[in-house]
Amino acid sequence: MRKIFLIALLAFVVFTSKAQVEISPYAGYTFGGVTSYSYQGYRLRIDGAGNYGVGLAVHTPSMVQVELSYNYMSSTVRQDDGQILVVTPQPINVSYIQVGALLPFNETEKLVPYGLFTLGAAGYNPTELSEDYWRFAINLGIGVKYFFTDVIGVRFQTKLYLPLYFGGFGFGCGIGTGGSNCGGGAGFGAEIVQLDITGGLVFRIDN
Repeated sequence: MRKIFLIALLAFVVFTSKAQVEISPYAGYTFGGVTSYSYQGYRLRIDGAGNYGVGLAVHTPSMVQVELSYNYMSSTVRQDDGQILVVTPQPINVSYIQVGALLPFNETEKLVPYGLFTLGAAGYNPTELSEDYWRFAINLGIGVKYFFTDVIGVRFQTKLYLPLYFGGFGFGCGIGTGGSNCGGGAGFGAEIVQLDITGGLVFRIDN
């Protein structure tokens, strides 16, 4: 999956070679969380740990920026309660590969607060197992950038990590006095919710 990210990053850079871009390396801390599902009282907890990553944001003709990001943390997973079903604790590596929209609230000033919405993949790699587990995930965040010059600044951000599970799908049709109608719907939920706080640098490159 990391190879796919590197290929996507290269394609992203080539595609945006004539646009203004911002590169943001960062580090911080991700707080622990517990899985939302329960089987015989069985839940898993991922401990809080340090994290680091990088974001590549591309300016568009509108205020919205398109950002591609990669986030990584090395933590521990353990059974939180209930009947003993798995051997824990175990080391686990967690990766998020995301792309989405960064919306600055004031792009003309040195101080730039913003909101963030991204979607992509969340990968869980228990180091004692040979299999990786991947989930569709979304991230929601808010933050602020401060530019000392036109080229370099700092960035502080807090973000929610929301890997999702499929909760079911329904479809039905009916006939009544007003005619016939059909409808459907799908349900999703967050498998685990984690919050992080990060800080780093911002390098603005105007091509």
